[in-house]
Amino acid sequence: MPPEIVGGPFFDHVRHPRNQGAVAGADGCAVGVGSCGDSVEISLRLQGDTISAIGHRPRGCDYTVACASAVTQLAYGKTVEEALLLQPEDVDCLLGGLPEDHLHCARLAVNTLGEAIADAYRTVALPAKDKGDGH
Repeated sequence: MPPEIVGGPFFDHVRHPRNQGAVAGADGCAVGVGSCGDSVEISLRLQGDTISAIGHRPRGCDYTVACASAVTQLAYGKTVEEALLLQPEDVDCLLGGLPEDHLHCARLAVNTLGEAIADAYRTVALPAKDKGDGH
């Protein structure tokens, strides 16, 4: 680990990941696998259109752990629309900067968040729609 990040926000997220673990009764869940083989599972619960609970279970290097932690911190309490606007650069910024060869970890976390939101829409929004149109 580069010495310049040992005391910064990156290191804090590695040592004390936010929102770690699966969300019980999740509305949406997704597992993303990065090009390096690391994976991130994100589960979330919605209250209306707001992310009311979110958790992650990373499997991989410290960068994957920190990025998963950061993306859940950024998404918690946001509306779905706001969360879908999150970019890997937002994760990078929150963590105080990532080395170029680990920016894919931020992309993995953000993409997995988007997939978990899409899963929530399939499991929560679609059944309600099906009831209304008779199909």
